[in-house]
This record gives sequence, C-alpha cells and structure tokens, in this order.
Amino acid sequence: MHHEIVGDPFQWLKIELRSESIQGDTKKLLCKSEGIKVTDSDFFGTGWFILVGNGKIKEFYLHAADSIVVSEECILAADITTKQEHLPDYTSFVRVSGPGTLFVHGEDFAEFLLEEHETVEMRTASIAALDSTVHFEPGNPFSKLSGPGAVLLKNIISEERRGFLFDQL
Repeated sequence: MHHEIVGDPFQWLKIELRSESIQGDTKKLLCKSEGIKVTDSDFFGTGWFILVGNGKIKEFYLHAADSIVVSEECILAADITTKQEHLPDYTSFVRVSGPGTLFVHGEDFAEFLLEEHETVEMRTASIAALDSTVHFEPGNPFSKLSGPGAVLLKNIISEERRGFLFDQL
C-alpha cells in the first residue's frame, strides 16, 4: 500500500493498491479508480481511491506486538493485517493490534501524556486513541484513564462554541 495525506484545511487520504486489501470507512469514499472494488468495509484490487477525513488525519504504524484503543468513529482506514476487536464494556471503542498501518480522523487533535500512576477523568466523546499502556475505565460522560501513556484527544467543541467560550475568558 502506498498512501498520501493531502489537503488543508480539509484532509483526504489517497491510497494506492497493488492487489492487496484495505479495511476502511466506505461512507468516506470520495472517488476511486476503475480497478478498485468496494464491499461493506473493504477496498481491494489494483488502482487508487480517496477517503475524506473529518478535519485532520493521523497515521499510526503498529508493529506485531503493538496495540492501541481507538474510538470506532475515528477509524478511517487500516491495513487488512491489523486485528480489530470491540472492547467488551464499551462498544464504541476497539482495540487495534498490529502489524499494519491505521489512519484515524477528527476535526482537530491534541495529544495528552499521562505520567506513571497519574489518573484523570476525560470526556469520553473526546477520546480518539489511547496507548495500550493506559488503563481505561469507560464511562458516560466521563472515562477514567491512568498512566503511563499517550492519549489522543479530538475536538468536540464546535468552532462557533469555541469562539464563544474563549471570548468570555
């Protein structure tokens, strides 16, 4: 798979295939070449296709022993070699295990690093991805996270509300 993340301020992902398969969000398909076939969640064949992300796109390369927890709605595409399994206690999050490449998307991202034994409560809807070293106790509306490890947050405040909130400070 060859890929390219393009565009500003809106980003899109162009993936070229040479007879391999990619898992992806088919609702985000913008266009494809004639040699690409699409099923419910897979792209295969020879050629290229373009997926549109919601704002920014972040790429993760997972080695065979690596895994991360990802909000299912943030997954744009993943190598067919990755394994995805829903977390038993909270179905909107999946554990993605390597090897392979994973692409997540969100309006904007911020990375938050938790130190060893540091615990925080974060708005569940803002969580895009977590290192496998982060202990995760899902909840509604807040989840409890304990370090060490990185947390990728997505913006959940609209641009209009963000301007209003910061203007009030």
